[in-house]
Amino acid sequence: MAFWTSDRNRNHNPNARTVLALCGLAGVALTLAVRSHAAQPTPQALPAPGAARGMDAAALLGKIHDRYLRGAAFTLTFVQTYAPAGFSEVAPEGGTLILQPPESLRFTYNGREGKVYTFDGQKARQYVAQDRQMVVKALSLEEKERLPLLFMTGPERLLARYSAASTPIDAGEDKGQIELTLEPKAGGEPRRLTVRATTSGELRKLVVLDRAGNRTAFTFSKEESGPRRPASDFTLEPPPGTRIVSE
Repeated sequence: MAFWTSDRNRNHNPNARTVLALCGLAGVALTLAVRSHAAQPTPQALPAPGAARGMDAAALLGKIHDRYLRGAAFTLTFVQTYAPAGFSEVAPEGGTLILQPPESLRFTYNGREGKVYTFDGQKARQYVAQDRQMVVKALSLEEKERLPLLFMTGPERLLARYSAASTPIDAGEDKGQIELTLEPKAGGEPRRLTVRATTSGELRKLVVLDRAGNRTAFTFSKEESGPRRPASDFTLEPPPGTRIVSE
């Protein structure tokens, strides 16, 4: 999505590092902006019976891509957890995510700090109302390629960069969903991406494991589609008196 954030929130707010260094969840630029020219591997089919068992990695990625590319904008509720390597998860954060193709996203966090994180396809912005500060960072091509949001990236491009395996969930509250594990073929960040989705391509969970062993997880619910949002939702226009920091 590495992620950048203020020193004050560095231990408790890894969302900028995870989402941005990554982002693979518009999709990631929202896409991963993969530039690899490697040939697409032949996906390994899962054993029957059952629709979930018959859906391989390429098919599931195609479902996700088609679902979020064809809509005007999507709003989802999210819960984010973060576990530093060797430690337990810190207190979860929650809020609302807006995804808008081809490559815009906005995380609005609940809580008195008033945190908002956006990406408009070129620049990432992190605004903290309590600090009266907004950090703006233009992403290089290399940084865009590390974004983990998968939603808008075509399956062939993802499978050129990542080894992928899909596993059906056969029990528990997630029964009927499919878990997809992606690992970069050439190493680098992130070390592993794990995605859970329904057979129709609706995202339910994204887990990002970085090279240092830090783990960030997003759980999604209450997805709704709607009309396109104005550009100002993603470029952000903070109130007068806000300190703007460029990185």
